[in-house]
Amino acid sequence: MAQTQVRKFFRPMDFAVIGAVLLLALLLLVVPLMSAGAETAVLEVLVDGQVTRLSLSEDTVRSFCNRGYTLTVTVADGYASVTASDCEEGRCMRMGPISRPGETILCASAEILLRVVGDGEGYDAVAG
Repeated sequence: MAQTQVRKFFRPMDFAVIGAVLLLALLLLVVPLMSAGAETAVLEVLVDGQVTRLSLSEDTVRSFCNRGYTLTVTVADGYASVTASDCEEGRCMRMGPISRPGETILCASAEILLRVVGDGEGYDAVAG
């Protein structure tokens, strides 16, 4: 009678390798999330060569005027956005909120630039 051989899908060392890969994946996920909260991000508003710094951790509403235009900048819940503008196109209001270092909002008509700066100065793009 022929003896049937049972094939094992996993050997004992396979579980060790799988465990190590899962642990590495977990570390790669958790470490950036933990360090993201440690960043001290600040909003810089550049108007006519003058820089105003606003903390993203404190909710505030400020207006900035330049070249006959007025922008209202709102900082709430760690995000900054332009909530009102009397410029013709209003693109700065449609750019949405920013919160990560490297992100910017520009009102070209008023020549006002908002940018987030911090310890983790990053890229405002996705690399593929």
